[in-house]
Amino acid sequence: AKAMASGLAGTLRSVNPDDPVDLHDLGGYDQAQVQELVKDAFGKPLPCHEPVKISFVVGAGKKGRQKYTPSLPKDLIGALTSLGFEEDRGASACMECCGNFKYQHDTDKDLKFLHVFPHVTPLRESSVSGDDEEFWDEDEDSPSEVCRRVTVWELKDLVKANVKKFSQKRVLLQTIKGFVKEFQELEARMMEQPLTAKEDERYNNCVELPEKVELITGLMEDMVSNGKLTRGEVRLVWAQLSDKIKVLEGEAEKAKADGKAKKVSKIQEAIEKMEARRDGLADIKPMVYSIKHEGQIKRLRRELNAIEKLERAGGKQLMDVSTVKKIGQKQDLQDELDDLMQDNIGWFETKA
Repeated sequence: AKAMASGLAGTLRSVNPDDPVDLHDLGGYDQAQVQELVKDAFGKPLPCHEPVKISFVVGAGKKGRQKYTPSLPKDLIGALTSLGFEEDRGASACMECCGNFKYQHDTDKDLKFLHVFPHVTPLRESSVSGDDEEFWDEDEDSPSEVCRRVTVWELKDLVKANVKKFSQKRVLLQTIKGFVKEFQELEARMMEQPLTAKEDERYNNCVELPEKVELITGLMEDMVSNGKLTRGEVRLVWAQLSDKIKVLEGEAEKAKADGKAKKVSKIQEAIEKMEARRDGLADIKPMVYSIKHEGQIKRLRRELNAIEKLERAGGKQLMDVSTVKKIGQKQDLQDELDDLMQDNIGWFETKA
């Protein structure tokens, strides 16, 4: 049984984001196996060059339900939340959603799924080893490492200049929370044995992490209160608030059943505040951030569109020298466009 969990964990840690395995069936897994699987697979960020979605089958309808323990979805969610994962019904495979999961009951397939979006730490291009130590070999000037080791006041200035969007701050917050967890694990390990040189370096580079969590959380709350959200960020915050309200409603029901009227009143008050915040999202006029090099980008896209039209027409007629020359410029124009678009990608973003 232990080998089964260990084998799947190894498979998950070596997932290829360019060709991921769609589903992993957890039929036959008990609570202990689930905990071991989650710890081994997701206890550290995956060494992937981009975010991935990992899906588990955790239940089925009448014909297949005997294959799964009734508590399997709850066990998997519990194991994930113990690592700091959060439920997000709007999650997808993007940097903003790393560290989240979502439950799905597919009535057409008569199956129950839990989709996990693990933290990832891209390997350096020069890396060829599959050793987990490799994704600790991150460039010390990468945004995440800079944010780890600067003071909270230095971070405030860096965020103002480089982490302007709510979605960027959300990824930064998840990154710092990951550092907090790593710091705690290293501190516990120090009580048992000396740290390696690399572990000691990472431990000493963890500067004012709780204060950084408080800072970024506050900045994000200010952005929501002031309506500084894009259209996609409004949808994201709406889904998060809805999930939190659902959890509180469950807690209120339990408190009511236990006869704890005072606790019910307190929870209800919290629900009303969250509902007011959620309803207020409807009044937000979504932000649209300006694009650097917008004029050049539009010009290059027009030129590339014109070339594609020439290419499509090329099969029907002979092309003159000027047309062939123009088509020959396509790759240079595409490279120039890619460079300009890359310049629009900020810290903790995967696309402009």
